[in-house]
Amino acid sequence: MKCKYCDKTFPEDDDTVLNYFEHTKINHYELLGDEDKMMHDIRDKMIKSKIDYDKFKKEIGDSDLFFNSNDSDNA
Repeated sequence: MKCKYCDKTFPEDDDTVLNYFEHTKINHYELLGDEDKMMHDIRDKMIKSKIDYDKFKKEIGDSDLFFNSNDSDNA
């Protein structure tokens, strides 16, 4: 993948899009139009939310369900 603002080329791997996104934020954010900046900021918040969610999932485990023995019929 090649940056549309400079000559930097990104190798095709699992992190290509994220690397391109970070490169754009660091080097070319001021060149983005108003709508592109808004979309970039939204994507940035979504990525941060996903990272926070993944960290949270590692701390509590993979289950999305929480069971409280006090609320169980078998307790």
